[in-house]
Parts: sequence; C-alpha cells; structure tokens
Amino acid sequence: MTSPIRIGILGAGGILGAHAAGLLAMRDYCVVTAVVGDNLAVIERDDVDAILNLLPHDLHLPTTVAAARAGKPVLVEKVMARNVWECDRMIEACEAAGVSLTVAHDRRYQPHWMALKRVVDCGILGEIYQFRLEHNQDVAVPPSSWIFHRDQLGGGAVMSCLTHQIDGLRWYGGEVAEVTAMTRVIPNRMEGETMGVITARMASGALAYVAINWATRGGWSKQHGLPGEFTHITGSRGEAYYACGQQPEAFIMLYDKPGAAPFTNEPPAANTFARLRPAGAWTGHERCVGEWIKLLLGMPADITTPGRDSRSTVEVAEAAYRAEREGRVVFLPIVPEPWA
Repeated sequence: MTSPIRIGILGAGGILGAHAAGLLAMRDYCVVTAVVGDNLAVIERDDVDAILNLLPHDLHLPTTVAAARAGKPVLVEKVMARNVWECDRMIEACEAAGVSLTVAHDRRYQPHWMALKRVVDCGILGEIYQFRLEHNQDVAVPPSSWIFHRDQLGGGAVMSCLTHQIDGLRWYGGEVAEVTAMTRVIPNRMEGETMGVITARMASGALAYVAINWATRGGWSKQHGLPGEFTHITGSRGEAYYACGQQPEAFIMLYDKPGAAPFTNEPPAANTFARLRPAGAWTGHERCVGEWIKLLLGMPADITTPGRDSRSTVEVAEAAYRAEREGRVVFLPIVPEPWA
C-alpha cells in the first residue's frame, strides 16, 4: 500500500476515542475516509484500503470475513471473537485473501506492561513460579447496551475484559496447559458473569491466578488505593509487579544481586523494590494503531498481536467457561465449537 492509508472505521462507540490517538499520531501516513456505526457498505468502498473494526464482539466474525473477501486488512478491537471457532473462520478468510489480521490487545503495547515483559525476557527473575493478574472495575449496564447481552459480548466479564490479563499472561509466560474456573452472575448488571476467577498451570509448570471483579468501585481510583489492574510475577531470583493507577506503578525486586536490576534509574537495596522505567510515553492503543499502519505500509513494525496468536487468548477464556460449566479441569487445546 502507499501512503496515506485510507481507513474505514466500523463502530463509533466509546473505544473509538482510544484508537483516535494512534490515528492522530500517524496522520502523515493515514487518513480516515469513513466512520460508520453499522453500515457495512464501507467495506466495499474504493476509497477504503483497510478496516478498523470496533463493532460489538458478535459482529467481528462476519465483518472481518467481509473485509478479507474485499481484499482489505483488518485491525479488530479485542476480544478477537466470541470463541475459538469464530477466530478460526476469521483467520481462514484473511489468510485465503492474503491480507493481515491484527487484534488490538492494547496491553502488549502499553509502556508499563512492556517494562514487565523486558524484565521477564531478560531472565533476571530466574525460573518463574507464579503469575497473578487482576482486573478491577465497576460495570453495570442497561439492557439497551450490547455489553449487557451474553450473545453479543461472548459471555461476560471474563471474555470481555479478563482477556486483557489472559493475553498478558500468555505474553509473559507462554502457553496455558490447563485451567479451572468459577464465575458469578449478578443479573441486574448483565446476562453474563460479573466476576470470574481462573487458576491455571502453564506449559512451563508455573502457576497462574487470573481474576476479574466488575462490581468494585475501588478499581482505577487513586483515592482508594485499589489498582484497576494488578500484575505480579514471582521467580526464583526476584519478583516484579505493575499496579495500574498507582504512582509510581511498576517495580522489581532481586533477592541475590539487587544492584544488578535492569531497567531502573537507581540500583535497589537488598530485598527492596526499585521503580521500573516504562518503555515509553504512549498509550497502548496509540502504539498498536501506529504499528498496524506501519505494517500496512511495509515499514518495520512491532506487531505482537497477530490473529493467530490472539486466537489462543480466546481459547483460554473459552476453556475457563467450559471448566466452570462442567466442574472440572480443562486441558488445552480445546475442540472448537460454533457459538450456541
């Protein structure tokens, strides 16, 4: 493709504001030629080169397939789809058409999440024993909202937003081998679950605890001190964590050689936490959109969320639902099934 990339946006809801920062930052390389709520005719327009898909989750599959058949690459807002079966159909359509499929799992592009990734990848924490990731928020929506409805959302809080933490878990620790789960529905808030807890064993042998609470008013509030998101990684030689919304936010502690802690401004003392430097000053969506546009232009691009990888995040969430429903441990991979 040639610059500027002409982008058609499907979906004009609240998440559009998060993507707008990336589009503005790349305004020398892209132009938005259409923004529509549900008029899919934009996919066929000659003045649209690529599709930014921000529609409700149940529409990700048909609209992505339609875009692929029109020969247009897609950036789809997380979560990729309602289940693995739908993810597979999206991947098949894009690969058959020879167009890219990227998922906006923005946490992989967020500076503090990236700082933790650098720490894990450099090996200084030693063998990783455990991951703990949490999401805390207050979400109660009216029946008029698509988020209220299980069939549109793909479940409840687990598929909608705990997939942030599931995706981060996979990014940091590799693939998940087995899961158990429990969820709770609060009917006046939404049809799907409002709370969910997943315990998992990674292929590496590490344990993981991943939880979401959509009925707390303390999340994302500096006043109350409860982080909106919390990630804690424990290894044999140290640990690191990120508490979103608190200042400062990310830290590392080394047990044996504290002065060797990487990515910090000052060497920490023994058995104390030192502040990690964030990887940059952008937002996650801003960087994700920017890297996607670079990809379309054939420029060097750091895409960490291609469709085939993001499929596995959906698979863990779907496996958790099966584990809760069937009251057992579910081993991955699972057999894909159409949405029912």
